[in-house]
Amino acid sequence: MFILKSTSPRRIQILTDLGFLFLVEPANIDESQKYKEPSLEYLERMVHSKLGNDGNPNHLYLAADTIVVFQNEILHKPVDLEDSVRILKTLSGKKHSVFSGGGLQTGSTVDFFYEETIIEFKNWSEVEIRDYILRCQPFDKAGSYGIQDENGPVAARFGSYTNVMGFPLRSFLARSSVWLPFWEKSFTRKD
Repeated sequence: MFILKSTSPRRIQILTDLGFLFLVEPANIDESQKYKEPSLEYLERMVHSKLGNDGNPNHLYLAADTIVVFQNEILHKPVDLEDSVRILKTLSGKKHSVFSGGGLQTGSTVDFFYEETIIEFKNWSEVEIRDYILRCQPFDKAGSYGIQDENGPVAARFGSYTNVMGFPLRSFLARSSVWLPFWEKSFTRKD
């Protein structure tokens, strides 16, 4: 059985579009960042926390997390409208990194992986920023934006599109030796 430890609509859509059959069993974890915790350590800790420790050895678990990093600071999901405005004003006209990490767990074995994509933002006025927020409601997204949003803030992307959507697809596909046996089992006929 293949189990996704996330309710992210974007991750669910990516895996569904690829033809995967899976159950969604989200993890309820504390996503607080520790004092002076480096970005990639935080990302890996979040993925491991979502996977948990009590997995069935006959199941394959997948967890993922996405962070937006600007000048070595993680820009988390906004807490409200004004926080969203602050985040987007900070990124306006500048480049930042988006890291999506994933973890595949079978039994006690966890394979952690991640990708980085560089994003350059349009140089937006506060009026444009507020209009975007009201139109797209990016409150559930790291960095307060979605790359898929029409007329959004992204001017240029250097790297994977699906990584910015929240899933390091290229790295996941490169680990097919881990997930392929579980996927094939779900299609095996029992006569």
